[in-house]
Amino acid sequence: MRRDSRLAPVLAIVGGAIVLVVALVVASQLNNGSKKSSAGNIATDSIAEMLSGIPQKGIELGNPNAKLTLVEFSDPQCPFCGEWARNTLPPLVQAYVRTGKLRIEYRGLDFLDQNFGTTDSERMLKLALAAGFQNQLWNVVELEFENQGAEGSGYATDAFIRGIAEAVGTKSFDANKALAAAKTNAVVPMINTAQKLAETKVGKSISTPTFLIERTGSSKVEKTIVGAQPLSTFTTAIDALLKK
Repeated sequence: MRRDSRLAPVLAIVGGAIVLVVALVVASQLNNGSKKSSAGNIATDSIAEMLSGIPQKGIELGNPNAKLTLVEFSDPQCPFCGEWARNTLPPLVQAYVRTGKLRIEYRGLDFLDQNFGTTDSERMLKLALAAGFQNQLWNVVELEFENQGAEGSGYATDAFIRGIAEAVGTKSFDANKALAAAKTNAVVPMINTAQKLAETKVGKSISTPTFLIERTGSSKVEKTIVGAQPLSTFTTAIDALLKK
């Protein structure tokens, strides 16, 4: 598997002014950018708002009776998966999932751990799937991508994992319960299922992210999209299938 940029006083004053301006700009960007939760400085952005009111059940997001299903194969460490989650998913959710036209299935993979000799992907994947028992998987998945670190860096520490769980912040979510479930073998069958599904429908050399568009209730793949393609690639494919 693989992952598919004499003047000293005056200069001092000018320099000080520049530093001040830069500091103000940075402060402004921080204030207007990602929000931080109290859980280990985890950036939350508007993830809760994006997902609010949309049905979740296990690995599923959206109306179970939606005409189309988008199957997402991704690895929590994969930078291209993170790029897609941050840039393309939100408008897709707004235009198609929230309106009941599309549902999404999360099929998480952890093959990057094998490449780097880490357990980051596995730990994040287990937390997400454990959160799925409380129908909050997508909140965790998107928080993990929003706070994604460098591949192979070992950034998914105990503090990071706890911070993600506590940052979910919805009233119905028990962070401690999810953390406990993530340490058991309860989620292992789902990881194995995703792996087998990827190999069966895409192949052992699957790149992440890879997406399959199917008609809900059918196992036939109508469209395969590989990589963090622009929004238009998805909307064009979805719109064409919705018309049929």
